[in-house]
Amino acid sequence: MQPLSNVAVTVNNAPIAIVPNSCEFDEGFAEYNVRAASTGGQAVEDVFSEDMETAFSMVKFSIYPDIEGINLARSWKANRNANTVVITGSLDGVSFRRTFKKASLPAKYSVPLSNDSVIELEFKSKAAV
Repeated sequence: MQPLSNVAVTVNNAPIAIVPNSCEFDEGFAEYNVRAASTGGQAVEDVFSEDMETAFSMVKFSIYPDIEGINLARSWKANRNANTVVITGSLDGVSFRRTFKKASLPAKYSVPLSNDSVIELEFKSKAAV
């Protein structure tokens, strides 16, 4: 098997040139909590619940700090949670796609101004589909 490393990223329907091998995401499943409930003696049952406060996705990637990249990052931040990020790829004839709707850049990001640096961006969104 081979890892999927050569993906295409679009934000708001525009293809984005990302730093190779910098894309990462999570599916947006809620964190689970499993606790024990005593039913007497040595017997227990599990009590399963989902923490819905964590039921959102993260998608991150890096871009280079050229003028276009700086302006794109600023526009995505200013766009609040109205961004859509799509990751696509294929490997050995099998396609892969994840869409992250209502994506925002909730944290501040920094723009390092040097020729060997990158802008690291981390979006939060509705659960990936």
